[in-house]
Amino acid sequence: MTNNIAKGIRDLTFRMRLFKANQEEQLDGENLSERELLILELLSENSRMSVSEVSAADPGASDSTISSTITRLWRDKKMVTKTISPENQRTTIIGLTDKGRKTVEVFNKQRDERFRTLFEAINVTDGEKEVLLSVLGRAIKFFDKRLNIEESSNNGVLTENSGAPKQGP
Repeated sequence: MTNNIAKGIRDLTFRMRLFKANQEEQLDGENLSERELLILELLSENSRMSVSEVSAADPGASDSTISSTITRLWRDKKMVTKTISPENQRTTIIGLTDKGRKTVEVFNKQRDERFRTLFEAINVTDGEKEVLLSVLGRAIKFFDKRLNIEESSNNGVLTENSGAPKQGP
């Protein structure tokens, strides 16, 4: 049974990735890595952050990986700003540019469209939505613990209107 579920998830994930690739192809935007998108989303949720705060939000990545990714987003893609903190000259503060904000907005709209299409395809009932939200909430709590992410403001509980809890990459 578990193998069948895993295969079903792989098959669905493949189709969702095809859908995503088609959406991205229609844009005149930048090709972004997963880590670049995660950093942009993190900055979108938290406004301005120090490089060390961004690094702490992604415990699986080295500080140098985060730093070079931020530099690429700043220098090459013009999606983030970098400023020196007036309180501590050794601290660099990162924020989103208008281009970065627009990129996150487009990414979120595309993702929302993919999920709307998915739920339309599987025709989820209200009862199934409740079960699905409960299962997703348990999965989020599991990964928060595994990734050492603090519980989100809504305590890892999903509601139909909240989407996934806000947290770092």
